[in-house]
Formats: sequence, structure tokens, C-alpha cells
Amino acid sequence: MLMKWISSCARASLVAGALLLSLDAAADPAWRDGILLAGHDPIVDPVLRRLPGKVTGLGAANKAGRIYTLRLQPLGPKAAPPAPNELRGWRLTVLKGARFGYVFWVQSNTADAITVRSKDGSLNGMAEGDLFVVEELDPNPPPTSRRDNESAHRVA
Repeated sequence: MLMKWISSCARASLVAGALLLSLDAAADPAWRDGILLAGHDPIVDPVLRRLPGKVTGLGAANKAGRIYTLRLQPLGPKAAPPAPNELRGWRLTVLKGARFGYVFWVQSNTADAITVRSKDGSLNGMAEGDLFVVEELDPNPPPTSRRDNESAHRVA
């Protein structure tokens, strides 16, 4: 009988610990004064506009053999082609393909094509079927911690 009681208490403790860990993981990180959390792009606000897409082809190469334009198909529910130059200044990140993880900045776009800045490198190596996301990033992101916020208002 004593062993059953100890076993029940141990299980209850494990469940309580797991619950506390899950609550801590889901909690707003703002309460951790001065501690920054590492992760993928913590400055990107989830409400910023994004356009996921699939490469349907590449544009013609220039005289040096470099490609800077890709043809796109918007992906996802309610996906619509972008208006001309709507994506100018947005960040394009390759999510699938030989250029996985590469980042480019959009110079211009049409409803079915995106041209990236040449100083970011070429799109050579990308192929039909590669996936990407284009994100509208805020050029002035908010501070990432209370300490950053306090220093921004400090007068020297």
C-alpha cells in the first residue's frame, strides 16, 4: 500500500513538472528581464505580410551568365499574385532547393516574376519546384528586450 502511494506521488510530481515546463515554454519571454532568446529571426513580427511561393522557372541569364529573375507561383490558402513592385524591398529566403537558406532582397516584381538585387548574388542553382518565402520586414524593428528599450530612451 505504501508503494502504491509513493508511485502515485511520483507520477503526480512528474505530471506537475511537465505542466510547469510547458507553461514556461509557452510564456511570453518579456518577463525574463535582460535575457534574449535565440532562435530563427526573433525580430520578425508574425503579423508582417509574407508571400510563400514556388519557383516555376528562371529568367534569362545576363552576359556574365548570372540569373536574377525567377518566375513564381504563390502558395497557400488565399494566395494571390502580387501587384507590380509590391514586393520591392522585401526579403526573399529560399526554403527548399540547392540554394536553401540563401537570402536575397527584391529589386522589383510583376504578378508572376521577382527580380532580386545583383549585389546579393545570383539565383544560379535554383530550379523549378524550389520553395521560397518573401517577407515584408520592418526597417526599424522594435527592441528585443527591456534592457534595449531602456537604453534607447537614455539621454547622454
